[in-house]
Amino acid sequence: MKIKSSLLILLALSLLLSGCQPAQPAALSTAQLAGVTANVLQSIDRGDYAGFTRDFSAAMKAAFTQDQFNQLHDLLHKASGNYVSQGTASLSNSQGYAVYHIVCKYELEDVAVTITFKVGGSQVEGLFFDSVNLRKAGK
Repeated sequence: MKIKSSLLILLALSLLLSGCQPAQPAALSTAQLAGVTANVLQSIDRGDYAGFTRDFSAAMKAAFTQDQFNQLHDLLHKASGNYVSQGTASLSNSQGYAVYHIVCKYELEDVAVTITFKVGGSQVEGLFFDSVNLRKAGK
């Protein structure tokens, strides 16, 4: 009986500790991540679809059409204004992906930008924007 309870404690402890390991990054340095993020956000400001998708994976390029880009461009400009700067990225992992959360300054408000890469990868696999004004505009 003591062996079973000791084994259960060790199993629970190993599961707990495995959740405490540092998040695994993409294959980009901090400077490269900032550069990719800046390119994406500046390309939206300029209305530059080719620049916007430059660092996207094939799946992201296929999923994010020119029309969707135009809608994102219009929505961000109306709700948040032009992109100004980006803050420091925080990293987490989700199902094999390096998920970076960055608070970015726009003319009218701060916008939380989430940009996702495969762990060890260098192409954008996901992109999400969130802010008070964007939520209001989406209603």
